[in-house]
Amino acid sequence: EALISILASLEKISNEITLVLGPENVHFRISRNSLSEENAFVQIPTEAMFDEYRIESKNNNIIGLAVRASNLIASIRTGKRSQRIVVKLSKKDRQPCLKIEMVMDNNEITQDVPVTLLNKRQIQETAEPSLPDPEVKIQLPETLKNVISNMKSVSDDVLLSATSSGDMSVQVSAELVTIKTYFKELKGFENMENKASGIETGRCRMNIRNLSQVLNSKIVNLSNYIVGCIVESHAFVVYVELGQNMGHATFYLPVLTV
Repeated sequence: EALISILASLEKISNEITLVLGPENVHFRISRNSLSEENAFVQIPTEAMFDEYRIESKNNNIIGLAVRASNLIASIRTGKRSQRIVVKLSKKDRQPCLKIEMVMDNNEITQDVPVTLLNKRQIQETAEPSLPDPEVKIQLPETLKNVISNMKSVSDDVLLSATSSGDMSVQVSAELVTIKTYFKELKGFENMENKASGIETGRCRMNIRNLSQVLNSKIVNLSNYIVGCIVESHAFVVYVELGQNMGHATFYLPVLTV
């Protein structure tokens, strides 16, 4: 169920995802050419996904695949009640695929999910973007998603401001109205390099529907906590720590001119 929720959340951003299998972690990536579009990355420890796991490749035991999220979701849903699921990288009629073998009620069901193999350079190109340190990192309140959902009818974008001391506000404006909601005593995270300068502040404007989609995603429902990072002129980064040692997810939302 957790894996289906993760894939369903990513599918709403893009059906085309990159699956990177490594010795210790499995990565699901939506990586664009720039930060003008939403990027998303999920990292799950292999022990959280598999009872037994073995991987071998000439690229330091790393395998990269391009796959449709919808195909993976359909196959995993088929095997929700399986006693055992085995996933193998295989070929069918010369087409690379993930062969998913499921045992249910003494019956074996096999599904082949088409994939495209990626080379080392292509895998590296899907890595998370490198950004400057954020101006502000702050834990986002659970009530934020409801506030943002209610604000969507007022404006297409939202201005989010925050301080490292735990204050945050979100504001939307239209021709005849401005709505601003304040949050106090949130957990802020200090940037150690700028600690001597005192309280840090930051703000960014972004598409309100992008933010709402992330906050209302099934990935967030699996979270222990969520942190928002303001990297002015670059992105608003939403970091989601998943429960039950399932790893973490990171969303990079494009920012607009303030």
